[in-house]
Amino acid sequence: MAIQIQGNGGVVQEVGGTAFRAGHAHIKPVEYGALGHYRTSVRIVSTATQAANSRIMTLRNTHATNILILTRLTLRAIQIAAGTLQENSLDVYRVTGFTVDDTTNTVTPTAAVKRSGTMAAYPGGASVRYLTTTGVAAGMTGGTMTKDAQFFATFPYMVTAGLATATYQPPQWGPLDCLDDVNGTHPFALTQNQGIVIENRVLNVTSMGIAWYLDFSWAEVTAY
Repeated sequence: MAIQIQGNGGVVQEVGGTAFRAGHAHIKPVEYGALGHYRTSVRIVSTATQAANSRIMTLRNTHATNILILTRLTLRAIQIAAGTLQENSLDVYRVTGFTVDDTTNTVTPTAAVKRSGTMAAYPGGASVRYLTTTGVAAGMTGGTMTKDAQFFATFPYMVTAGLATATYQPPQWGPLDCLDDVNGTHPFALTQNQGIVIENRVLNVTSMGIAWYLDFSWAEVTAY
């Protein structure tokens, strides 16, 4: 016997196709209430001697009760200067005890609000820092945080000695979707003084030139 599903607005759910009769549904964004959804992007150039475990990006939840839901984090890289053959990566960690932001070699970005007029202005309860875009070997410093024992995403790349020529394109890597499992599974939900950090894994070799591209978005909610 056929049944009908009717929503609060009085609309009856439709199905399509005679074989599978799949329901027509639209995936809704995370409920943000009086808060919002935000997105930011940055290009950072590494130094020739970028230190191991040097921080290039952090996000911290400063709010006592609101929750930050990570919705997208993609990483790309391109070689822009001659290098010495070396494997390296960016590693992404969840952090706890994140009570103080980095204060040295930092940039505080302005993020885009995804719906002006109805969403709270940036930054809400989020605190975001990027490494100075021209690069600093030590990375961002001065913050207080505790990394998880293991990164939850890693973005590997292999530097080569070659540079771009008329017939040769420089190595390009990515994108890596660090949050590729959020559709249908539980996303990272960050409470007060939790966050994430992106680090350069190992000491870069002389003359290495890498430009990193980071695209990041999140929602701030009262409950999830």
